[in-house]
Amino acid sequence: MRYIIFSDLHSNLESLNQFEKEISSIPHDQLVCLGDIVGYGADPNPCIDWVRKNADFTLAGNHDFAVVGQTDTSYFNFYAQEACEWTRERLTAENKDFLESLPMDKEEEGIYWVHASPYQPKRWHYIYDKRGAEKHFSSFNAPICFVGHSHRPVILEQTPEGEINDYVSDIWDIEPQNRYIFNDGSLGQPRDGDPRPAFILYDSKECTVEFKRFDYDLSQAQSKIIENGLPSYLAERLSLGK
Repeated sequence: MRYIIFSDLHSNLESLNQFEKEISSIPHDQLVCLGDIVGYGADPNPCIDWVRKNADFTLAGNHDFAVVGQTDTSYFNFYAQEACEWTRERLTAENKDFLESLPMDKEEEGIYWVHASPYQPKRWHYIYDKRGAEKHFSSFNAPICFVGHSHRPVILEQTPEGEINDYVSDIWDIEPQNRYIFNDGSLGQPRDGDPRPAFILYDSKECTVEFKRFDYDLSQAQSKIIENGLPSYLAERLSLGK
């Protein structure tokens, strides 16, 4: 199976439009969305519409649940809170129903899928590197886990002896004796210093994971954020990749 995996689109329609073009030339069997379709950006409804139509399955992210009142937002910073309120007022009834229906996680065919972390998925923990990773690996049984949420691509590898290391690489060969957590980065608001959107191509037959990035009309996404009265910082950060 060949999976295209993405998350943290955050209402960035310009990135999504280019993503659609990018993946049109990549043979794949399933398209997987690991959540946070909305938040921060100016086009929540078109982004949800596209995901509803095209993704083979979609999980809930904290921003998805926040806009429909299914998770606490007291820990959100000012910008996230403002975007949440703005988005909540604009979602169609159909798209609200869709977000409310999303599952937290999924496990199938040796893969565990979750938005934030295997450990306490509803607490929305971040996975940046190997620190504290033991509790994440002990919280799922599959050989491989895919997550998003942090907006930073990373590979965590656990050996049979329990040693855990973290890596950043464009492509990774999976060792069958090891277990893995792959963070796909972000399609709509990267935070690893690279403003280009990121997604993963996972080939289960070839046992490879490839991190892919692309350029898009970033300035248009920024202009729409400002024109819609969202905090200007949300536009500025797109060009900084943070």
